[in-house]
Amino acid sequence: MKIKSFMKVLNVGKYAAMAALLMGTMVACSDDDDDDNGGGNNSQFETPKYEGEAAKYVIDDQRTSPYKSIELTASGNFIIQPSEYVNNAPQKVPVASKKNMLQRLAGMMNAHISMPETRYEVYSLIAYGKYTKTGENHYNLEGFGTLTINKDANGTVRSIVLTTAGKHPEEYTAHRQNTNINSDMSNKLCRTWCIESYRYYAKINGKTYVDLAADTFAEMITKMYNWSKKNDPDFDESEWDDMEDMKNDPTPENVIFTKTGTYIVLYSNKQLAVSTWIWQDEKNGILRYSWNPDNFNDYDEAGDVKIEFKNNRLHLTEGDFDYEDGESYEEGLTYIMTEVK
Repeated sequence: MKIKSFMKVLNVGKYAAMAALLMGTMVACSDDDDDDNGGGNNSQFETPKYEGEAAKYVIDDQRTSPYKSIELTASGNFIIQPSEYVNNAPQKVPVASKKNMLQRLAGMMNAHISMPETRYEVYSLIAYGKYTKTGENHYNLEGFGTLTINKDANGTVRSIVLTTAGKHPEEYTAHRQNTNINSDMSNKLCRTWCIESYRYYAKINGKTYVDLAADTFAEMITKMYNWSKKNDPDFDESEWDDMEDMKNDPTPENVIFTKTGTYIVLYSNKQLAVSTWIWQDEKNGILRYSWNPDNFNDYDEAGDVKIEFKNNRLHLTEGDFDYEDGESYEEGLTYIMTEVK
């Protein structure tokens, strides 16, 4: 196949011109030693600091509470989701119709969301931040208030008490959601990650025609531009006109996975989005996500990604595969992440 046909099918030039919607700007992450012993799925990770505290507490009667749930993550983050019955409850996250390669590759990291400014890092009243344990079943939620978990004599959660700044303690009957995701792969995945670098590839019939790696967003854009200019007979300079402006768009920085099936993406403008995940095929590292927690099968809201661990880093790849006229086409974008401790 000629490269011209390849470019027409994969639309690489237009994909590159909008790459800011896919990739996060480089985040200052602490780097582990480069001579990691871990390789492939044999990477080794320490148990997160708050693994024993990680839990999701669900309010029993959300009509009497402004909150739906409070989740404490293994890496020391809290996520508070609002009740659907309160005023200004979160609207359904709008997701762009996935009609092209760009949108299919962007699905997990970029929900195409528009988020309001608030005092917290939130989207539609979702609060997020760091927590510390201050005593048995007592926690300080940085910038939000305090949380107390009340249990009966058997250790079963009966209620939670939230105290926010300037307000009296508020108690709500609640239960702890069962953790249904627990395995070696899940133990490695469920922590807080920082995007370190990126890889973009494209193949025809299993043969790689494009394989670009970059430490920063700007570097990736330059490499994609140079590759397209050199290899695409129909290269159009005008497709790159908006690149500088798009570099300023909010982009993903951190990703958090939890064993209750929650994942959140924190963007460069300190806003976030909360979504849901399950193992589709854990043996082969296939994870399925959905922006609608009640539907993992909607094409516009759900998709699959490949999870791999190499050199103590998470490699998360979202790709697309097509078969046409006896030939296979594949492209993908890999986010390479390091653990935030």
